Amino acid sequence: MKLIISTATALLLAGQAFAGALVFEAPVEEEIIVAEPAPAAPMGGFNAAWIIPVLGLAAVAYAVTNDDS
Repeated sequence: MKLIISTATALLLAGQAFAGALVFEAPVEEEIIVAEPAPAAPMGGFNAAWIIPVLGLAAVAYAVTNDDS
């Protein structure tokens, strides 16, 4: 009797261990998206943002070198 109970218990526990099938899914390749580069700035543009700091430095240099005071 003990042999039948232990065999039934072993089969019930082992059945859960072997449940399901071993399925190996093929690796899915990711889709490669190539972004287009941003359009370049038009040639010949003029950026005058540097003029004000240069004029400020020139004014300070002129004030320092001026000996009239």
